[in-house]
Amino acid sequence: MSDTMHVRGAVTSTSPHRLCRPAAQEPHSGARVAREFVHRLSVDDILITSWQRVDDRHFSVSARWPHDHGYFTPRPLILTAETIRQAGLLLSHAELGVPVGHHFILEDLAFTMHPERLDTDTGPTLLRIDVVCGNLRMRAGMLASGRFGMTAHTPGGIVATGHSHVTVASPAAYRRIRGERLTARHTPGLLPIPIPPQLTGSDTEHEVLLSPAGGPNRWLLRIAPGHAAVVKPTSDHVPGMVLVDAALQAAYALTAPDRFVPHTLGTEFHRYAEHGTPCVLEARRVPLPGTTTVQVTGVQDGETVFVSTFTAPDGRG
Repeated sequence: MSDTMHVRGAVTSTSPHRLCRPAAQEPHSGARVAREFVHRLSVDDILITSWQRVDDRHFSVSARWPHDHGYFTPRPLILTAETIRQAGLLLSHAELGVPVGHHFILEDLAFTMHPERLDTDTGPTLLRIDVVCGNLRMRAGMLASGRFGMTAHTPGGIVATGHSHVTVASPAAYRRIRGERLTARHTPGLLPIPIPPQLTGSDTEHEVLLSPAGGPNRWLLRIAPGHAAVVKPTSDHVPGMVLVDAALQAAYALTAPDRFVPHTLGTEFHRYAEHGTPCVLEARRVPLPGTTTVQVTGVQDGETVFVSTFTAPDGRG
């Protein structure tokens, strides 16, 4: 799933020779990193605060989880996914030679959380994320594809482990991939009726990403206006984070009224979710001993768009 942001101004691309630098490096720090490095329009949505090179394949990234963000704070699973996404984007631009304006195709995203080790009562949570870059394929000194493995720490211990695989496309390559879809945009209009918010873990109808699809455990994707943090007006397709959140809502709806608190997420993206075409989400339970596991599949035009699997150990779901 592509994740892109076009930036005009004085931003310069990173050096194509980063991998040849000495390993020792002072940390790059500030209140927040540059928006273009994490593909965020609002500074309030930036979770990464600094980064430091350990060696050619290892980095240390600092992040700040807000305690009062209207979108991320009530959704710890989405917050973790977004942190992994931002850390990978940052290192791709700042350390692995990818110019701003190139496109990232997210192939998969997987992680496990340990929320019992988080102290959320004293304000923002500060994290140190150890990043290991593997399977790196470089082209002319620039990342072409790779895997980012991550372990997030707080003083209380490891709070999340996960990874993502990405492929990078130049603007010209992306134009060839998308063809006539390149100019597609989400057009706000009359939304389909949402399912009840309480079934999806949402507070209001404006946050609900599902509408009835005329069958059991099936829903239509609806792009809700309450998701400004992940809906990008300039995107030519539905962003991957919207699909992950919609899948999580489907998992909640399937398991309702039981309490479902998944701590493990695995998502594979197969194709783009296009604007203007119905996308159906289908959820089913997966019989795995000792767990409550739900698999959600997104289908558009008869083809699989993505598959997400959410798992909660028995007693938590």
